[in-house]
Amino acid sequence: MKFYQNSIPLVSICCVTYNHEKYIGKTLDGFISQQTKFHFEVLVHEDASTDGTAGILKEYEIKYPNIFRCVYQTENQFLKQNTLTDLLFQMAKGKYIALCEGDDYWTDPYKLQKQVDFLEANKDYVICFHNTEERYENSEKPSFLYCREDQKETSTLEDLLYLSNFIPTCSVIFKNNLFNSFPKWFSDLGMGDWVIHILNSQYGKIKYINEVMGVHRIHSEGVWSKNTIDKNYILVYEAYVALSKHFRSNSSLLKITNAKEKEFLALIYTFYIYQKDKKTAAIYFNKFLNKNILHILKIRVIKDYVKIYLIK
Repeated sequence: MKFYQNSIPLVSICCVTYNHEKYIGKTLDGFISQQTKFHFEVLVHEDASTDGTAGILKEYEIKYPNIFRCVYQTENQFLKQNTLTDLLFQMAKGKYIALCEGDDYWTDPYKLQKQVDFLEANKDYVICFHNTEERYENSEKPSFLYCREDQKETSTLEDLLYLSNFIPTCSVIFKNNLFNSFPKWFSDLGMGDWVIHILNSQYGKIKYINEVMGVHRIHSEGVWSKNTIDKNYILVYEAYVALSKHFRSNSSLLKITNAKEKEFLALIYTFYIYQKDKKTAAIYFNKFLNKNILHILKIRVIKDYVKIYLIK
């Protein structure tokens, strides 16, 4: 890592952390090990951890004062605001933003340089990501790669809507300030970076670099890992509902989001049926019926037509 005194950072690395004492050191080392031809900054939101996370961060701040800018909360903000978009993105000075949570880490010292080189040379792309190793902590389960073998080198907004999130959080870098502000509905969602990528990809294409350059740790303290299956399904469904409203004037995108709403309603309903929770299952079955009411009515009309005019 080179030090670039008094220069504006080209990349702002945004990191959100809470109770990551066991992991944060390796995360921060992955940042400062980056070999770049440009200056970058590291913005960290420390969300009132109850372990030694804050103390470790302060050591790095003292050692690298030109790199680190940290925000230390005295009260946990998880349910109060989206600290990534409401706070760190507002602080970011870089032309590009890179994401990495406090329990993940980068393994390639040239990761940022490779991604920035591509985005600088290809102005029609706004997002760049790579593959990551998904590693279980405190488990004998084998690691696996996040991205599929058939992951396309170039993806679009339509792909993100149809396939959901194929971008590992700790792999992504994207252009900053593509739009003035986040929609009002964004803060109500429990989905973070996937929806950010959708909003960004309205302005350009997505590049995939087929290299493993980071590790995502899977453990019981992880935000997504702590959720039950039904909770995750519901979060995705609610995101699609919001996206359907957002894209209501674009018929091709609306067709995708409407179809995905139905798909996740069916998944949620099926989950509760298997759990023998008929009351909750009925709620989502009614939502599914309401979403498909026109289709159901058309079928009934056709059946009535057949009965009246064709069956003698």
